[in-house]
Amino acid sequence: MKIAIISGSARPGRQSHQVALEVKNRLDKLSTDNWLWDVKETNLPLLDYTFDSHPSPGDTLKNLKARLDETDVFLIVSPEHNASYPGSLKNSMDYFFKEYAGKVFGVISVSTGMLGGISAAKNLQQYAITLQGIAYPQYLITPKVQNLFASGVMTDEDYGKKMDRFLQGFLSFYKKQQ
Repeated sequence: MKIAIISGSARPGRQSHQVALEVKNRLDKLSTDNWLWDVKETNLPLLDYTFDSHPSPGDTLKNLKARLDETDVFLIVSPEHNASYPGSLKNSMDYFFKEYAGKVFGVISVSTGMLGGISAAKNLQQYAITLQGIAYPQYLITPKVQNLFASGVMTDEDYGKKMDRFLQGFLSFYKKQQ
């Protein structure tokens, strides 16, 4: 199983990226084959052509497509922006379509507020279904993310336990789909 962890924010000072890095760290400890797709680092331009219709996709798109083709599972880590997920995430993912079909998606949402990005989580589950993916019915919300890390290290053990339970359930769900 190859897992893509999608870090969905391109904003300066993004706190959701810390959560994505923590997810990667925990999956590494479980010896999973995973990689991080950072939409900020990838920095795709505004969508004009999807990969399949692009007259001359550059190396970035070609390399990304190859990685997506090899990926079995997608785990999206996204902040909530205006009761949904960021446009940068949708723009980046929309370059592709068939690469997601029939693959399992999990969602971790992040916010500085009390609700933990629940609206973004629900919207992302619907988006995964629109992409013909299989949405893991559970999601992990991350409220008050600004209180969970110190110098890039997770300091909240309770949230860490919730993340571990979510990841174990997500991996079990994927295995049942096979």
